[in-house]
Amino acid sequence: MMQFDNRFRLAASAGFMVLALAACRDNGGAKGGGSSVAATAGNEATQEKFNHYVEAFNKLVDDNWGVGPNFQNYELLDIPNKAADDSISFPENITTLESAISALKEGRALRGGQQAARTDAAVDKLLPQLEALLAQWKTLDPYYETRKYREDGLAQGKAADAALKTAYQGAVAGIQAFDAALTEYLRARDAAQLDAYRKAGRGELANLMDAMQKADHFTDAVMENNKVEADRLLPGVEAAVAEVRKSEAALPEDDANKTEFSQITTYLEGMIGYYRDWKQSDSESHREYVVDRYNDAVGQMDDVEHPAT
Repeated sequence: MMQFDNRFRLAASAGFMVLALAACRDNGGAKGGGSSVAATAGNEATQEKFNHYVEAFNKLVDDNWGVGPNFQNYELLDIPNKAADDSISFPENITTLESAISALKEGRALRGGQQAARTDAAVDKLLPQLEALLAQWKTLDPYYETRKYREDGLAQGKAADAALKTAYQGAVAGIQAFDAALTEYLRARDAAQLDAYRKAGRGELANLMDAMQKADHFTDAVMENNKVEADRLLPGVEAAVAEVRKSEAALPEDDANKTEFSQITTYLEGMIGYYRDWKQSDSESHREYVVDRYNDAVGQMDDVEHPAT
């Protein structure tokens, strides 16, 4: 069975790259730092392009309906060794994949600056890979749904097995390349935004972004099963999360971000706690919880209010 990067098995929504910030920060270049953010993030069309790319990525790696989980579930069927009298539930999510492809095409159609070159190139390779998988799904889903395999002795399903696995492998490889390009852009943009907030005197937002960026790299190490690297990063993560807790305490009770800061900090503290559980137990579920809590924090970031330019 093909082994997947954990981001395909764990909650792959905007999680491990602060992807959710794409929407909530696009109008948020801090005063005095907007030019440096714009130089990194690109013009408005480039940023809108990446909003579409983020939307597509989150669908492609969804922990229930993404490409990776469907591939794993398909491999578990073991079609070559199945019989026509078996009950077979064919794993797919045509609607989600079509929506992801549509978002990729919308993003690709927008004119972007040089900041988008690598990601655009990854999308150009990914789209035909996803469309090849979609074509397989659309052919095989009605075959399995109508139980036609009972009439042909599963002949069509077995004949299609190798091609379907090849389509899956191509799609997974394409998603991984897309992931790498998207990560590069978003991390550079986030670093520029953090610096802009520091210069603008918005220390609370800078502290929040710093904690999220450190948690991003920390969860990467966890997903790679690299406890040595995670241990190295942990003190910095804990210190950054503590600063966010201090920032939250200093916010006025009526500040629009106070609840979000509190919840995000709680999620990140839970992430750290589950990491220590994982170190002790070596349980896969504890490792998944580490990333789940980080993903919860990313989701909460959608509700953080950022200053307009």
